[in-house]
Amino acid sequence: MYYSIQDKIIGTHYEEWKKLPVPLMISEIFRHFTEEIPVFFREDDRIAGWYGYEDKEDTFIAPFVYLDPESGITALSDSSPAPKVKHQQILSKKERALRKHLADDLKTIVSFSPGHTCIDYQTVIEKGLVFYLERIENKLLAVPEDPMLLAMKSCLDSCDIYAKRFAKLADMTAEQTTDKEKKIRLQKIRNALLKVPMKPAESFLEAVQSVWIMHTLIPAAEMSWASISIGRMDQYLYPFYQKAIAEGESREEIKEILKNVFRLLDSYGDGACALNIGGMDMEGRDMFNELSALFLEVEKEMALRAPILAVRITPKTDVSVWDQLIDFDLFRIGQPTFYNEAACREAVMSRGISEEEAADFSVNSCMGLYLSGREFADMWGIKFNSHLPLELALNDGRPFHCELGFELKTPPKRITCREELFKQYEKYFAELMVLCADLYHKVALHAEAHHPDPLLSALTEGCAESGRDRSVGAKYQTVTVETMGLINTCDAIEAVCELVFERKEYTLEQMIDACRNHYNEDAVMLQKIRNCKKYGMDDENVNAVCKRVSEGVFRACKAQNKANLLFLPSLHTIDVNVGYGADLYATLDGRLSGDPVNKNANPSDLVKDLAHTGHILSAASVCQTKFSGGQPIDLYFHKSWFESAQMRDNIKILIMTYFQKGGLQLQVNSVDIALLEKAHKSPEQYPHVIVRKGGFSVHFTELSREVREEFIEHAKKEEGI
Repeated sequence: MYYSIQDKIIGTHYEEWKKLPVPLMISEIFRHFTEEIPVFFREDDRIAGWYGYEDKEDTFIAPFVYLDPESGITALSDSSPAPKVKHQQILSKKERALRKHLADDLKTIVSFSPGHTCIDYQTVIEKGLVFYLERIENKLLAVPEDPMLLAMKSCLDSCDIYAKRFAKLADMTAEQTTDKEKKIRLQKIRNALLKVPMKPAESFLEAVQSVWIMHTLIPAAEMSWASISIGRMDQYLYPFYQKAIAEGESREEIKEILKNVFRLLDSYGDGACALNIGGMDMEGRDMFNELSALFLEVEKEMALRAPILAVRITPKTDVSVWDQLIDFDLFRIGQPTFYNEAACREAVMSRGISEEEAADFSVNSCMGLYLSGREFADMWGIKFNSHLPLELALNDGRPFHCELGFELKTPPKRITCREELFKQYEKYFAELMVLCADLYHKVALHAEAHHPDPLLSALTEGCAESGRDRSVGAKYQTVTVETMGLINTCDAIEAVCELVFERKEYTLEQMIDACRNHYNEDAVMLQKIRNCKKYGMDDENVNAVCKRVSEGVFRACKAQNKANLLFLPSLHTIDVNVGYGADLYATLDGRLSGDPVNKNANPSDLVKDLAHTGHILSAASVCQTKFSGGQPIDLYFHKSWFESAQMRDNIKILIMTYFQKGGLQLQVNSVDIALLEKAHKSPEQYPHVIVRKGGFSVHFTELSREVREEFIEHAKKEEGI
């Protein structure tokens, strides 16, 4: 069963709205959503927050229509009542054809992806939505008929409508119960919701309630639950926590409220909701506090897939904190993710952002370094085929498997050594980035015209001031350039250099022909390519290749930055590496057609013996702070690592070593491989096994068969099976 209330709203009201400017149409959809979506309480709730529809198995039916960024408002399915609507194209016919050719033939995708955001919750709870409303009303004095500003105002008003519906329900439920304790709880919730999120919060309950109401409404406005995060919750809630404790509220009462929040976070969304823990202030003091510790405690007790605990490690992280973090009960559910605070801050500054502003970054989603309330991040804006520039460099400016379809300015050159290959690769990467960046600019304008989000725009600095949508009007608009298969490409460069330029066992033409034919007629060459040194082995030559290539990628992306639009290179794939590889031809590292490309900043599947030390030393060779789009590495730890204090210390030393070498992010897993194999074979018998997907934790059986198989094989390599 699938039911979308927004789909129904569009179908019911489209005729009366069809002549409205798009922002006003979107605000009307949002208003009706806040008025019509079912809301309810569950036994022992400490805050209000359950909404939507439940089926017979007590699972939630997603209440959001998907608003297609390509065609604007459209139906979810042919059976939906919502009309198919055609919109004016921002991209020319030629540009649309180029974009399609890039995606279909050259495996480079330029698109707009909503979601992946985190609002400035601190301002919301400290100043209330009235702060944003007053700012918009002041702008409307100058331009009273501006559709976007009117839509922003309407959406903020709708947030209050939604909160007061819960307040009314709490009041009604309290009247019907004879349980005195429950009645008191419901009355407190009611009183909180009559105030927040429109007005500033004064108590811990009010602050938490304000956060959850807005965390519910942001994905409703974006029409996407993709990676909606919650920011530095242990910091912005801490003053309210201290006040509650000082006024006599017990730690256990607060813990029950947080458990309620965690249940809600785990029940909605895609699991990639990052809750930051710790960090460092401008004076270098570690910010881990009592509330940070309480979040860890709640996660250990509840063992849920969400939220992601994004722990920010500083030079002054206390030994006692490390002891809380390196715990099998956390690692076995893929928690937490470790972030190097100093390197992350430097990475944000590499975008041209001041140290003071960078110090306020928040981990967003499963890898984003984000400025909450000031940034719109398109975290899948460009999926770049990293092997394509290598093909052009080696094959006279031509791809291996199709026509290029457009002219290049870089003249072809006969490559005879490593240095020439590096230079030619960078030139072609840079030229392709020009195409992608130009296309993305048009795609973002299309999104503003046909897929605006007035609520998120109202809450994002730069948008109300300019009257523009978040897709183009945010103070910072960042586009992640996912360098798909970049590690495979570095391995391929090393193989070419070894076998052609240095050992002279093959010519370039022979290697290209073999690769083009998927190695079907040259098993000997294939094996020699696979025997070449690869990323993950801490080989000096391969590390040098990774460093050189990643530096060139950074320069190519940075060269396309214009005003508030920034392009951020990334080695972040989650499990998309499997699907992307399934559609990609064979590559010069010995990877066969259809096989996965490398996952995140991990070695390719062709590396048979994978040791933690080699892995982190190879990863450190990549330009960590310049790849500020994110480059997580995934490490698997067998449960034996937790059997003694010394073994647990070894995990800490491994993480600290990586961070001392500049590493940004490290993700962990510790699930028993035998259990994974059982769950893979009989998914229906193991529905609650949780693993780290590569960016966030999920139930293992929710993954595709292909992804489960790759996950198990990778874990076996790291365990030495």
